[in-house]
Amino acid sequence: MSTNGMNTFSLHSADTAALSTIATLKSEVQGAATHAFAGAPGIHALDPETAARRYLNSALASPAIPSFTAPKASQVGSEFKSIGAETVPLTDTVTVKFRQNLNKIPVYGSLVTVELDGQNELIGIDSALGTPQGVDPLAKLAPADAAAIVQNHSGYQKELAGIVPRLNYYFDQNQEKWRLVFMFEDVPVVPTTKVAGQKAPVLMDYFVDAHDGDVVAEFPRTPTAGASVSAVDDFGVQRQFRVEAHDGVKTLFDAELNVQTYDFEFRDPVLASEQLPGDAIHAGASDFSGSAVSAHANACEVSRYMREVLKRANIDNQSGRMTSSINCVDGSDSPDGKQWLNAFWNGSQMVYGQRIDGAADMLSMSAALDVVAHEMFHGVTDKTSRLVYAQQSGALNESYSDIFGIIINNQQEPDARLWNWALGSGLLPGGDPFRDLSNPGKFGQPDHMTNYKKLPNTRAGDYEGVHTNSGIHNKAAYNMLTGTGSGAKPVLKPREVAAVFYLALTQHLAPTSQFRDSRNGVLSSARSLFRKDPPAERELKLKVIGDAFSQVGVG
Repeated sequence: MSTNGMNTFSLHSADTAALSTIATLKSEVQGAATHAFAGAPGIHALDPETAARRYLNSALASPAIPSFTAPKASQVGSEFKSIGAETVPLTDTVTVKFRQNLNKIPVYGSLVTVELDGQNELIGIDSALGTPQGVDPLAKLAPADAAAIVQNHSGYQKELAGIVPRLNYYFDQNQEKWRLVFMFEDVPVVPTTKVAGQKAPVLMDYFVDAHDGDVVAEFPRTPTAGASVSAVDDFGVQRQFRVEAHDGVKTLFDAELNVQTYDFEFRDPVLASEQLPGDAIHAGASDFSGSAVSAHANACEVSRYMREVLKRANIDNQSGRMTSSINCVDGSDSPDGKQWLNAFWNGSQMVYGQRIDGAADMLSMSAALDVVAHEMFHGVTDKTSRLVYAQQSGALNESYSDIFGIIINNQQEPDARLWNWALGSGLLPGGDPFRDLSNPGKFGQPDHMTNYKKLPNTRAGDYEGVHTNSGIHNKAAYNMLTGTGSGAKPVLKPREVAAVFYLALTQHLAPTSQFRDSRNGVLSSARSLFRKDPPAERELKLKVIGDAFSQVGVG
């Protein structure tokens, strides 16, 4: 069992050790359909969700897979509720996801992913399941009482209108026990007091014990076709991007990619959040500020990468607007009401601070493509796996954003050994970056599980070191991208690494996933992505991936 209370399981048709089990499972599914009633449709004729459920039910009951069973709590068996099917263009497969329920109550952090090919043949099954033993499924608190507890909980002013509390089984990692909780998701918050140097969230999740009313956990949800024109960005680089042009006036809006940039005119993006995104930016091409050019051109580049490489239509995968606001400032954390060294995804858009660079020029945090990609991939995480922003899951949340930031920033160089691995180079005074994925220790991060840092699960403790322990998972990514497998050049292409990390993040991880769940998800994703490769080539790629995680103590 992992530290998040989950037992994990993985089975894949591209794993040679699992071939006989897969064959047995397919035979059992076809046999069950044949004996159910005369003329029952074969697995190929079913919709993916029905086919996936048949595979899941058969796997749970099959004597060929004794390690995979439906957990019971107080003699009550688990049920599995479908949360949807998704076509995955990268692998040409379909994933169907299920959430575990006991007594009709969801188990928070549980996930079963069944992956099928176009003919409904089984590709693989991955799961993380919990066993909340000894927990009374009947709440003693009314939902309104739980809402009052959240409203009165210290730290933030909260807007609970429209927030519906839902019962869940939740594993309390600090107490190492299961609880029945009321869960309040995406609660808009404003801090009652601001602490200099500490980024305040704008959305929070709260978990209230449904029996004794304790606030068990609180986690931030916000980690922190037109005319083509050319203009100079904050780093003095000439950038090409699209705008909307009407009567000689150009607006920073790319209609094809659905990307738009706004000016917030040095207002507070938390205290004045209702005024976001700010004012649309209109100008002649040569009149756009460097900060505006950086934010807009970089957001467009991230959108193109998502669409062309990952086959994802923007952050929400529905071609929704990707919005950015420049010139934002937290007045309590600014020396002059203008400078603010911060940037974050607030649950619906990007927010960028800035600093004075030179005599009076402003350098926006949007100037660095890797930082823009990093923050926008927090949005992808928010729309998919929703990794809890604390402990190992929070470190994964940060690491996945770091990984995509570095990959997108270096996408023009095919040999990762020649990359710039420093995130945010040139943004801080003196030009120092925030982190270095090739050498996490350079900025105080561990690069192996033996050095995992146990920090307080508070804002001051960076929610148990989400920006610190992410170095372990970052180093695994560096190992993957540079691993040669005793050959002369890296075995994995950068786009292949991007694909397997993307598939793991969006298809195999759940809110409380741990480092080892990421390893399992990346390996499962790689088996799907590379399943048509020659066997020797596929096995070499899988070995490099496994070794990359083993080298940082994630086995």
